[in-house]
Amino acid sequence: MIKRTNTIITLHERLPDDKIHETEYEVLNILEFNSTRKRMSVIIRTPENRIILYCKGADTVIYERLDRRHPLNEKFKEVTLQHMEDFGSAGLRTLCLSYTELDPKFYDEWNERFIEAKLSMVDRAAKVDAISEQVEKGLRLLGCTAIEDKLQEGVPQCIKTLADAGIRLWVLTGDKMETAINIGYACSLITDEMTQFQLTGSCAEVDILEADGRHEDATRVAADRLGNQLTKVQRTMEEDAAAGIIMSYALIIDGKALLYALSPRLRQQFLAVGIKCAAVLCCRVSPLQKAQVTALVKSYGDTTLAIGDGANDVGMIQKAHIGK
Repeated sequence: MIKRTNTIITLHERLPDDKIHETEYEVLNILEFNSTRKRMSVIIRTPENRIILYCKGADTVIYERLDRRHPLNEKFKEVTLQHMEDFGSAGLRTLCLSYTELDPKFYDEWNERFIEAKLSMVDRAAKVDAISEQVEKGLRLLGCTAIEDKLQEGVPQCIKTLADAGIRLWVLTGDKMETAINIGYACSLITDEMTQFQLTGSCAEVDILEADGRHEDATRVAADRLGNQLTKVQRTMEEDAAAGIIMSYALIIDGKALLYALSPRLRQQFLAVGIKCAAVLCCRVSPLQKAQVTALVKSYGDTTLAIGDGANDVGMIQKAHIGK
């Protein structure tokens, strides 16, 4: 990129003739990122007058918006997922990239609704998100990116000191599970001596039901599966205790499983398991879920301290006895 204004992006592009050409793209709309959407998009007009939407975001969000009929999506999904797992295991933060070409007539009609939503004086944010949802679909997968996010100095020592003091540690992060686990090891939250339990909300049966649009059935199956997972964890803990085995446990749960773990049916069982763990790591967590988990732990009766460094952590900090 060599130049940028509010409406024009100028690039130097190397085309098939191996020559570098200067090309201008018109920026039509920017659909902003927020912690609920977990993605952002830009709509541009190319020199050939094509209208293209580019979208980047969390893999879970992008994958559920891919065009299932496009053959290259199926070809690239598994490869990209493997790349993200490799990057995550190395402690890198990942995002998925995708695009779709928009019909000009559809875009013109959509843009009118988008402008109207942005000018609304009532529930503007919700209306803009709803309108954005209408255009961010039928995407084609491009690949993924990965960046390093180093821990501040002294974090591992601080976490270890807190654990040695008998303080139970719950980490609530937006990172994917592989990245979160790697960071958990790096900051001494998780150690090799711990018995780890990993709870996920996805499985082949749930994915098939969701793909068929049977969301109620998918929710039921996923909730039953998580309930069975929690029961199995409880049984393991009870067997260890009965045998006189003193173990240190770490519970790792992704955002989709957490959605069901916080339901009225499973929340107390989830809390009972979490309280017995030296560390709990919640991955792909939304700001609302951070606040809900904090409120759940607070309901146990112990003093709860929440520490966060961004706007996504405000709800969590407000819910705790002590917030920083």
